[in-house]
Amino acid sequence: EGKSVGAVGRVDVYGVPLGETAKLELAKIAAALRNAGARVDLAYGDRSLKGAMKGADRSGARIALVAGDRDIGAGTIGVKDLSNGEQTDIAAGDVVAEVLSRLG
Repeated sequence: EGKSVGAVGRVDVYGVPLGETAKLELAKIAAALRNAGARVDLAYGDRSLKGAMKGADRSGARIALVAGDRDIGAGTIGVKDLSNGEQTDIAAGDVVAEVLSRLG
């Protein structure tokens, strides 16, 4: 009908787990973000960091959550703004609130 709904990103947040413990933790965070209305996807399989970040870029996400098993052990998760590449380590318990505030 000649109408356009505009460009819509497929996801808001893309999780990049680097290890088994990180997969479990990011799955929990993804569920909490989805319950709050965010669109979240995770890198599945055992992709390298480079491959997973390419997937994050292709997904159209605004934020990537990057965590390895050591990060989870330290109680932090990397929150990366995909528009400018800036990454900040956030306490795991604060990630959901931080991401939701960044998404607006």
